[in-house]
Amino acid sequence: MKPGRNTLKRIFAITSKEVKEIVRVRLFLMLAFVVPFIMFNVFAYGISLDIENMPFGYIDYDHSQISSQLIEKFKGRNFDMKGEMFSPQQADRLLTSGELRAVLVIPPDFSRELYSGRNAEVQFLIDGGYPYRALTIKGYCQAIILSFNRELIGEKIQKAGVQMTTGQPIRRETRYLFNESLKSSYALVPSLIAIILLMNPAVLTALAIAREKEFGTIYNIYSTPIKKWEFLVGKIIPYLFISALNFTVLVITVKFLFQISMKGNILDLIPGALVYILINVSFGLLVSSVTRTMVSAQIVTVIVTVIPAFLYSGLLIPVTNLEGGAKIIKDHGIYLSHHAFHEDHPRCLSEKSELLQSPSAVSAARPLFLYPLFSGNPCFQEEGRVSHVAADKKGTSPHTQGQGSPYLCHLRIYL
Repeated sequence: MKPGRNTLKRIFAITSKEVKEIVRVRLFLMLAFVVPFIMFNVFAYGISLDIENMPFGYIDYDHSQISSQLIEKFKGRNFDMKGEMFSPQQADRLLTSGELRAVLVIPPDFSRELYSGRNAEVQFLIDGGYPYRALTIKGYCQAIILSFNRELIGEKIQKAGVQMTTGQPIRRETRYLFNESLKSSYALVPSLIAIILLMNPAVLTALAIAREKEFGTIYNIYSTPIKKWEFLVGKIIPYLFISALNFTVLVITVKFLFQISMKGNILDLIPGALVYILINVSFGLLVSSVTRTMVSAQIVTVIVTVIPAFLYSGLLIPVTNLEGGAKIIKDHGIYLSHHAFHEDHPRCLSEKSELLQSPSAVSAARPLFLYPLFSGNPCFQEEGRVSHVAADKKGTSPHTQGQGSPYLCHLRIYL
């Protein structure tokens, strides 16, 4: 018999043995097929960066028509209006208990100041316990105040008898590329495929080798003529097929369960995903070489895969914000999950606008792996929508710093 045929026979024997072990142990079978799907859905439904329906209240000391108009502006998707507060003590108590996230305070002279041509002030009390959420709420409030300012300026211009072809001298047109609705699920859910494919293959492979050591069956392998590389290849083949099947199930789940359409060619995604799975299976082999029990193998694998994947991949924290040792890990690409959902393609397109003229160039600029193929329509065009408005360090909108425009609401933010 030829040596090559003997090698294939030995690899097939190890693979067949591993498949029987997986099928025989139901817990391991669930770990291979059921756990990835459950983890994906738990993360997908549990992780959200959308800040909407924030509990909101107001204190209106003015009780005028214009103050009522301002309050109406805060009734929408971003804020959940809970009603009127009647004292700062009541507002403070509700903010402390977490029943409210922000409170609008309108002073008694609000309408009088506006109608007399001076700047009026309103106060926002924002729960600053969670800084990211507080800054986002601040941005919502600034955007609403700016919109209200524009309406007041437009009314003033009309009363002055100035004829304009449009309601505003400058019309803003905003276009959101790759995620027109700005829903975090469109970015997070596809990215979780890379997280699951990073952790699950590595854990399965590490447990497979550690199980041989813990149960002592590895000594049976020592007594056979099988070579080391043949043993390793035979061990990882079943987990390559299992991970490829899990990848297919997760892609179908993203498409049909979460209604996130794929923008790209699936044939471009498959080779990169297979290479990604192969490398992560190798992580499991590396961990199994330094551990002797299944428990220790599982703990070490989780430490070297899951935790860094969330921290250094750009999934929750932009990699450009990392500093110190984390920046070194990010820059040198130690963890592949950063490359799997690379976040630089919108910046690349903005710096080189000529890429937008060529669909093939856009495809080449996007990374090979998982994140970019699931995205919104980049050609979406939306007018007049802003999530965050720039403000100076004092929390005052740039439009309110001067005294030239009479009908302006002066904004102060207290965090």
